[in-house]
Amino acid sequence: TIIRISDGTRVFIRSVIDNYSRYVLAWQTTLDYGGARTRELLQSALARAVELGYVSTPTVMVDSGSENINPDVNGLVVAGSIERLIAQIEINASNSMVEMLFHRLKNRHLYYIERRSFATVVDAVDFYMTDSNENIPFAALKGLTPHETYIGRVPALQELELRSKSRAARKDRAQTNRQTRCRPCIA
Repeated sequence: TIIRISDGTRVFIRSVIDNYSRYVLAWQTTLDYGGARTRELLQSALARAVELGYVSTPTVMVDSGSENINPDVNGLVVAGSIERLIAQIEINASNSMVEMLFHRLKNRHLYYIERRSFATVVDAVDFYMTDSNENIPFAALKGLTPHETYIGRVPALQELELRSKSRAARKDRAQTNRQTRCRPCIA
């Protein structure tokens, strides 16, 4: 995705996200983009995945942009480091998971800060990506963070506790909503 700083300079933000856990394996914030940058990003993501215990050759879903279809990235495919699927071309699916990540990054964080310099954006992206991975629970992940889901270390007791708290919160919300009345209803 692209965002502008206050002087109009374009800043490019790229990431590699695990579709199942929503864990962001790697991200870059740069003033340029292209095949070499994408190769660096993918290599960083591969290293992080191995560090976290992933051993299979990953399938990477990309859009058909020139930053993804080029000799640099093709080299990773030929070497067997990744398998590449081009969304909407080779498969009937989109890269909506990463698009949603960028939507959240911009609308929940970047649009609320003064983007006076490139360094400010780099720091803000680093903060958000780390926070998203480590601290923000997702309902789709049953209240777990992407990191907890990616590494698969959810004790059975914690899962039961999350289910119990979720049921209690739903019951409490329903009761609160039934008791709350709007102004026209009160009169």
